Amino acid sequence: MKRLTLAPILKLLTPRVNLFFISIFLKLGFSSLTGGPYVVSPSKSILGIISWIAWFGVLWFVALPRTDVLLARWNDHLKKVTVTIVVLLAFAGVSIAGIYIGLKTDIIKPDSFSDPIKSALAYFKTQPRYSDGAALTQQATENFIGGKNPYASSNIITAMETYDGLASDNNGPFVNLTPIQKGRFTEVFPYPSQEALTSLWEQSKSNPAAVPVELESRLSYPAGSFLISVPFVLAGMDNMQVVVGIFLVAAIVFGLWRVPRGSRLIFALAAAVSLELWITGLIGLEKRLVVFPFMVAGWLLIPKHPKLAMLLLGAGAAAYQTVWFLVPFATLYAYHLWGIKRAAVGLSLAVAAFAAFNLPFIIASPVLWFTSVMAPMIDPLYPLGVGLVSLTETGIVNIQSSAIFTVLEIAALAGGLWWYYKNGSKYPSTGLLLAILPVFFAWRSLGSYFFYFDIILLAAVLIEYRSRNITPAAIEARV
Repeated sequence: MKRLTLAPILKLLTPRVNLFFISIFLKLGFSSLTGGPYVVSPSKSILGIISWIAWFGVLWFVALPRTDVLLARWNDHLKKVTVTIVVLLAFAGVSIAGIYIGLKTDIIKPDSFSDPIKSALAYFKTQPRYSDGAALTQQATENFIGGKNPYASSNIITAMETYDGLASDNNGPFVNLTPIQKGRFTEVFPYPSQEALTSLWEQSKSNPAAVPVELESRLSYPAGSFLISVPFVLAGMDNMQVVVGIFLVAAIVFGLWRVPRGSRLIFALAAAVSLELWITGLIGLEKRLVVFPFMVAGWLLIPKHPKLAMLLLGAGAAAYQTVWFLVPFATLYAYHLWGIKRAAVGLSLAVAAFAAFNLPFIIASPVLWFTSVMAPMIDPLYPLGVGLVSLTETGIVNIQSSAIFTVLEIAALAGGLWWYYKNGSKYPSTGLLLAILPVFFAWRSLGSYFFYFDIILLAAVLIEYRSRNITPAAIEARV
């Protein structure tokens, strides 16, 4: 019987792969520091921004081929760090999964513990909880099946009562809503208190038909967000967590299929220890994960099948705005590989896919569709996120207008596109990172916006190794 060793795996750990695993640890750091979308203190805001910049910087080096040569002499040390990180995250992941399953099967009972553990376990047991966006999307799916226009029938009060009512009753009032700086909140800044939101929620439940102006009730996503779920609901699969899980697994399976056979174990390990995907994504019911396979397939297929790739990215953009940032960089990627004609055809296919999902609703009511989908830009929402806006959210800087953040966001996008136009042929994977950089400067920069891009980057790097016939031994030989 052969003795099992880590040697075969360690041989696959190039400097860029090691840096990727370090980036996973850094992303968990900024996620835990900021506590998801809500940054709770000025000190955590500063530390969160620093760790975000560190995470982005490390991934930038992952995207650059020369990093393997520059760090080759230190790779043995990097391998030790990677092994430590994988062991720690694997242990944490298994422990969290065990606790969650134990809670759901009543093997673990929160009442057996004292506070604060009791309260934490009780809340964890209620997961998945519906955010307002997830509830509105689920409501839209049901309304569409029932023959209603989901944009005209959107109601945040009835949506939350229907899909999150039981969980909130078991764990106190639900306040994961999106407040608007109107009505009683006109003079409130930087964010309404939990007490104010809870009071507003309790009043709203008494008359669900009259949604208060202080709450965002628009279905602020393109039509694909609910149309994707229609076949599953019609098949009797109305559990959104199951649907999200199917798309998450589909994205990982596609990535495994595309990366070289010898690197699949590395990719599988990376996906397994990317805990945000499983905890905040699957357990926490992150609705945007349904576009994950479209993003993975869309980017990875550009070198071989650009038309299909752009069609898939267009379908993803037809569901959630997260993909909007990726499409122009994918178009430039196709341009660098295939020339302007194929890139233009690919962009046209992406637009066609977007139109196929949304055009019926645009024709039915263009103003309603536009004001709904563009609500995050049109409505006076509060600053929220883990990016630069956390400085405003926690009161470190007093900026009460989103204008400067919008300017910074547009500048980051324009600058990124220009840089990628000039340099993307040499550094194609950097397009994935430049696509998320603008979100860091946005007025709304939730942590879930950054979930997907790093794992796609790893797959792209592993495929790059195969296409250039680069092996770990070859990297060491070049030093």
